Amino acid sequence: LLTHLRAADAGFAPPLSSRIDLPAYAEKLAAHARRIEAWQDDLLVGLIAMYANDATQGGFITNVSVLPGHQGRGIAGELLTRTLALATELGLPRLRLEVYADNMAALALYRRHGFSAEAATTAGPTLFLHREL
Repeated sequence: LLTHLRAADAGFAPPLSSRIDLPAYAEKLAAHARRIEAWQDDLLVGLIAMYANDATQGGFITNVSVLPGHQGRGIAGELLTRTLALATELGLPRLRLEVYADNMAALALYRRHGFSAEAATTAGPTLFLHREL
């Protein structure tokens, strides 16, 4: 996980490493998140990590990443489709995620998969999106 997060770091806006400690985050994902992964040979090329600890509250997507050399191939969309299927299978009533408001590619992806913006509770650079399942 850490190798993947480091390789995908620059694809985040702003870089993930500028916001969190990557080794600690990778450990947390390994211990607590459900991971939906895309592999090419022995390389983890795409990852969605979702917390689904309380079925009544729904799930929270904490990470969506595809390695730079593998972007534009539909990997994120396929992973999101699989994540939605898993969330439904788990009986989650909804999924939420946070995205930077200026990340147009990510916003378009999430909207194509039925996510919509929640009412803003604070001013800031990020939006919370949700999808009822």
